[in-house]
Amino acid sequence: MESPKNREVASDMAYALFLIKHIEEPCEDAHGNNIRDFYIREAKKVLPTFTNSDAKKVLQDAIDMHSK
Repeated sequence: MESPKNREVASDMAYALFLIKHIEEPCEDAHGNNIRDFYIREAKKVLPTFTNSDAKKVLQDAIDMHSK
């Protein structure tokens, strides 16, 4: 994941879209398991820090859609 220093440069919406892309189309680990849960956990961590309400909504919607 991006370091907190790099995170400050990205807008809330840009970071939300980055996470959503990986939630919707997750990569796989070396064993062929998708890592969607990792990105969902990361999204849940950063969601409270967002100040852009639109970014919060689209990220929360993606989390809700793909959470078990």
